[in-house]
Amino acid sequence: MTTKTKMVCGLVALFVAGAVVGGSVGFVMAKKSVPQPVADQRREQGPKRDFADKWCSRLTEDLNLTPEQVAKIKPITQQTSAELKAIHAEQGERVRAVFKASHEQIKPILTSEQLEIFERKNREREMRFRGDKSSASKPKC
Repeated sequence: MTTKTKMVCGLVALFVAGAVVGGSVGFVMAKKSVPQPVADQRREQGPKRDFADKWCSRLTEDLNLTPEQVAKIKPITQQTSAELKAIHAEQGERVRAVFKASHEQIKPILTSEQLEIFERKNREREMRFRGDKSSASKPKC
C-alpha cells in the first residue's frame, strides 16, 4: 500500500469512528431529554372545588339556568354531594375490611421474610392510597 492510500484509509477510519461516537452520544443525550408525559389535567383548573359546586356550575353553563333555577338546584346538588361522600366513605371502609380479612388469611401462609415484605408493601400501598406519592415500588398483587 502506498503512503497516500494508507493516509486516506486512516482518515476514513477516523471519520467513521467519529461518526459512531458522535451518533452514540447524540442518541443517549436525545433519549435523556425526551419530555415526560404531562400528568392528566383536571377538567376544572384552579383550586379544588367541591363536587356540588362543579356540578351546579356545569348545569348552569350547559342548561343556561336562570338565577332562580340555580337557587333551587344548588341545595339539591349539595345534598347529593353529601350523600355521595357518605357512600364513598362507607364503601372505603368496606373495601379496607375486605383487604384486612384477606391479609389475615394470607399472613400465616408466609415465611417470616415474606411476611416482612408483605407488610411493607401493604404500608406502601396504604400511603399511595392516602395520597403519599413518595413510595416508588409497585406491588404485584
